[in-house]
Amino acid sequence: MTEPWRFYLLGPETTEKVIGLNPDKRAMFEGVPHWMMVTCAASEYGDDGAITTKKGLEDHAATSCAIQNFMLALAEAEGEGVGSKWMTGALGIDGEKIMEVIGADKEAERFMGAVWFGYPAKPLEETKAPPRKKGLEGTLKSLP
Repeated sequence: MTEPWRFYLLGPETTEKVIGLNPDKRAMFEGVPHWMMVTCAASEYGDDGAITTKKGLEDHAATSCAIQNFMLALAEAEGEGVGSKWMTGALGIDGEKIMEVIGADKEAERFMGAVWFGYPAKPLEETKAPPRKKGLEGTLKSLP
């Protein structure tokens, strides 16, 4: 098990630096209670940032699973359910700039995304997840 993921929990000072990287989204970003940045070990990435080996694909997938497991653990926390959202390109911030702010080693890690989390403003019973575009019938094929 390589455990290629790295999690960076942002404190107030670092959060403010990240928010400053995209002033156009400041109002939205300031409404986020907590930020966790996630990176993946980059030993299997090419100079252009592309994954170049099977191990690289496995590390990328393992890091994605670690992020989802983190989010699932938050949802079950303290019986209350902590809401979370995994953000990547929608941040509108270059991953290299985020890596600089959080002090990640740009030679050894690649940016995977930010996880926003906190208690929901409304009770879970009053909120609904948006419907999936494809639904189960668009993503599941039953085989004989």
